[in-house]
Amino acid sequence: MRLVKFDEEQQLVYAEVYSPGRPDSQGHFMNRETIRKMAHTFLAKMRTKQVNLEHGDENVDAVVVESFVARDDDPVFIAHSWVAGVHIADAELWEGVKSGEINGFSLEGVGVKETKLLEISVPEEISVATESGPNGHVHTASLHFDDEGNLVEGRTDTAQDGHWHPIRRGTITEEGQGANDGHTHRFSFMEQLISNVS
Repeated sequence: MRLVKFDEEQQLVYAEVYSPGRPDSQGHFMNRETIRKMAHTFLAKMRTKQVNLEHGDENVDAVVVESFVARDDDPVFIAHSWVAGVHIADAELWEGVKSGEINGFSLEGVGVKETKLLEISVPEEISVATESGPNGHVHTASLHFDDEGNLVEGRTDTAQDGHWHPIRRGTITEEGQGANDGHTHRFSFMEQLISNVS
């Protein structure tokens, strides 16, 4: 899940670890009770130092210092999500957070998978806002889907300096075109699709 906020002075980042009813990158999802149990078990088994980068084998110099399940009226996080606050002591990793190269949490674990039918109505086109890029700019992205709900193509609008981004996958733009800065933007369209789940 994408980073929602960070405290630069204390080198803290916060994000949902997992949100209920929202398919992840493997098409799996969990209900709120499973997420609550998972969040509580994580702390009960004292796994707060089990933080790695890109699902690597070695833990990094980072630790989970806050962990909670978001309430219905949480003003920042998705209700009933497991939320973590992670202190990143490693200077190189922290630079990766500030640059946007490290931009979210990805849950790693084992579990029991149950097959459920999840039917989502995907429109031919969706418009979403990207996350901030350099200088705080954002784009509106148009995504196009085929009859089976697969992302076919997409692109962002053109920024004031004349650059735009092609989109070839579902969570991040390609590097900008028309400007030589090489940055990308994260985005999510699941929030728009979740209302169509039946």
